[in-house]
Amino acid sequence: MRVLFFGSDAFAREPFSTVLESSHEVVGVVSRPDRPAGRGRTASPTPISEAASGMGIALWKPEALDDERFRGGVEALDWDAGVLVAYGALIPRWLLDLPPHGFINLHPSLLPRFRGAAPVQRAIMGGASITGVTTIRMTSRLDAGDILMHRELPIGDEDTAGTLAESLSHAGAGLLVETLDAVEGGRLEPVPQEEDKATEAPPISVAEGDIDWERPAEEIWRLVRALNPEPGAYTFFRDRRVKVWETHLTDVPPEDDPGTLMLLGKEGLLVNTGTACLQIDVVQPEGKQRMSAGEFTRGQRILIDERFSRCG
Repeated sequence: MRVLFFGSDAFAREPFSTVLESSHEVVGVVSRPDRPAGRGRTASPTPISEAASGMGIALWKPEALDDERFRGGVEALDWDAGVLVAYGALIPRWLLDLPPHGFINLHPSLLPRFRGAAPVQRAIMGGASITGVTTIRMTSRLDAGDILMHRELPIGDEDTAGTLAESLSHAGAGLLVETLDAVEGGRLEPVPQEEDKATEAPPISVAEGDIDWERPAEEIWRLVRALNPEPGAYTFFRDRRVKVWETHLTDVPPEDDPGTLMLLGKEGLLVNTGTACLQIDVVQPEGKQRMSAGEFTRGQRILIDERFSRCG
C-alpha cells in the first residue's frame, strides 16, 4: 500500500523505519513544525522530520492540518492509507476521509485502557504489570476507533517510561507492518472497543512530579520510574529543587516523619514515607548533573532530622 506517515516523537522512529523497509511505500511524511529546543533555544526538527529529511520523500510540517497549502498537497497525492504514530495533533474529519483504507493509529497501550497523551507513564504510575501496543482504525474521537490488532508486553520492576517506551516502539513497529499487510489483504475484522473498560491517560503536568512523602513508598517508587526521563520527579532540600531519578523499595519500617532522611554512608540515604523507607539511588540537585545519593549526602553534609519537603 501507498502510505502517508504522520509522526513526530522519538517513539515513532522505529515504526517509521520498519514501514520504510516493508513492502509498503511511504509516499509522504507529515510531522509537527520545528520547535525551539536546548539551552540555545534553536529551532530543531522532530525526530521523524529529521529521519525523513533527504530521503526524497515529500515532507510537510504544517502548523495546522487545515492549512490550504498542505491540504492541496495531500488531496493531490495518490495514497491508500494514513498511518499515525505519536504525531501530537488530532486529525480533522476531511483528512480521515481521504484515503480509501482510512487511517491506522499505533497506540502504546492495550486499548481501551490508557487512552490519551501519556499511556506509558500512566501505566507505570497506576501499577499495571502488563501493557502493550494496539493498532486501531482512527475516528474523530481520541483513541476510540475499532481495534485492528494488539500485542501484550510485561512491565518490569526496573522499567522507566523511557525503557518501556523503547520496548513498545519496537513491538509496535512489527505490529504496524502486520496490520498494514492484513488491511491490504482484507484479512482483518475490526473490533469495537469496550467503552465500559476505557480509562484515560491525560498529559503529565510538572506539578505531578512533586513527591508527597506521606504517600506509600511503592507509589513514590512508581512515580519516579514513570517520570523518567521526563519531566522527572522532584523534591526540595534546603529550599532548592532536587530531582529524584532512581529509587528502590525496602522493607525498613519508617522511624520518623515522612520526608525525614536517614544516612546510609556510601550507600546513600533512606527517606521515610507513609509506609516504609524508600532508598534513594540517583538524584540531581538544581543546577548540577545527576549523581549517586552517596555523592549527594557527602556534598551536602546532611544533619540529623533534615528532610525532603514539597513545594511551598
